[in-house]
Amino acid sequence: MLNVHFPRHGAILNHNHGTEDENSLTIEVRGVASVGNRVTVNGVEAERKGRSFSGKVKLTSKFNDIVIQGSGSFGDEQARITVLWDKKSFLRSNFYIDDHSFFLTDIAHDRPKSLFDHFYLKGLAETHKRYGTKFTLNCFYRNDHHPFTLSKFPDIYKSEWKDNADWLKLSFHAFSEFPDRCYEAPGSSTQLLKDFDLVKGEIERFAGPDTFIQPPVVHWAVCSWDCVKALAKNGMKVFSAGWRGVGPACDAALAKGLDPTVADLDIDLSEVADIGYGMSKEEGVYLYCYRTLYNFDAGCCFVRGANCLCNSYTPEQILANFEQSFNMKFGNECYGLGSHEQYTFPYYKNYIPDHLLRIDTAARTAYEHGCKPVYYQQGFLGNDAWN
Repeated sequence: MLNVHFPRHGAILNHNHGTEDENSLTIEVRGVASVGNRVTVNGVEAERKGRSFSGKVKLTSKFNDIVIQGSGSFGDEQARITVLWDKKSFLRSNFYIDDHSFFLTDIAHDRPKSLFDHFYLKGLAETHKRYGTKFTLNCFYRNDHHPFTLSKFPDIYKSEWKDNADWLKLSFHAFSEFPDRCYEAPGSSTQLLKDFDLVKGEIERFAGPDTFIQPPVVHWAVCSWDCVKALAKNGMKVFSAGWRGVGPACDAALAKGLDPTVADLDIDLSEVADIGYGMSKEEGVYLYCYRTLYNFDAGCCFVRGANCLCNSYTPEQILANFEQSFNMKFGNECYGLGSHEQYTFPYYKNYIPDHLLRIDTAARTAYEHGCKPVYYQQGFLGNDAWN
C-alpha cells in the first residue's frame, strides 16, 4: 500500500504550502504506506511514524516531478506526480460577469455619446474607480430576448474601449443564451470554435484586439471534454466552474475538523459533478478546498469559480461567503467573483434592483481583504512571476 495524501497530482502550490525563498518552495510530501516498508521521496529516505510517511521536496520550476517509492516484502510500489509552483503568489481576485447582450443592445440602439452614459457600464466604472476592480464581460453573439446580434454593434466607441482595456475586457461565452448547455454533446468542439471565432471577430471589430481576452468560463460551465481540450489548445488556459453537489458534504466534514479531500464523505466521488466540464465529484471536492488544480490531459488550470455569485446572494450573504472562504486553511490565494448581466435590467423578468450594489459589495470585500484584481488568463492565474 502506498497512498500520497499531499500534494496531489496537478496541485498548484504557493508559500502557504511550504517555505519559499527567491529560488524555491520547499514542501512536505505526506502519505501512508505499509508498516515496515522503506519509502523514499525523490530518492531521499522518508520519515516514518506507523503507516504515515513524510519527506521534504524543493520545488524550483513551474512544473516539478515528485517520485515516491515504496519497497518491502510484498514488492515495490511507486507514485509519480507533478505539481506546480505558483511563485511569489499573492492574494488576488478575478471578476467575470456572464450572459452579456442587454447593454450592447441598448447602446447599439440609443447611440449615447459615451459607453459610460449607459447605467450598467457606468456602475461598473464606478466600482473600478473605488477598488481597482477588473471585469471580464462574457458575451453572446445573439440576444435571445430582443432582436440583436453583435454584428449590429457600432465601431464608433473603439477608442473608448481601448482607453479602458486595462480593466474592462470582453470575451466569448456562447452563441446565445438558449439552448442551455449547448456544447455538452461529444463532438461539439467544431461548432464551439466556430462560435468562438464569430464572437471574437465582432469584439475585435468594434472594440479592438486589446479589449478581447480569453474567457474564464463557458456558458453554464458545461461542455464536452473535446471542447475543453480544443479551447485549451486555442488559448483558454483557465476554466472556472462550480462543481455542484459537493459543497454540503465538504462543509459537514470541515465542521467536524476533517479534511474533505481525505475524509470519508457521504457522496459518490466517482460521479460526474454538474457545472464542472464533466469532471468528477472527487475533483470537485479538491477544488472546493484548494480552489485550483492543473489538468495535464487538457493542459489547463481549473479554478473553483465565484466565491460569491452576486445574482444569487444578498450583500450580507456575499460578506458571509467571503469570510468562510478566507477562514479555510488550504492556502488558496485565488478568489473568484461572478454574476450575470441580465439581473441588472428592469425589463428582465427576474430583475434584481440592488444587483449593481451586490457587484460593488463583492468587489469591495475582495479589496478590503487585500486581493489584487487580476485576469486569470494573463500570466499564471494572474501572476506574472514566471513570465
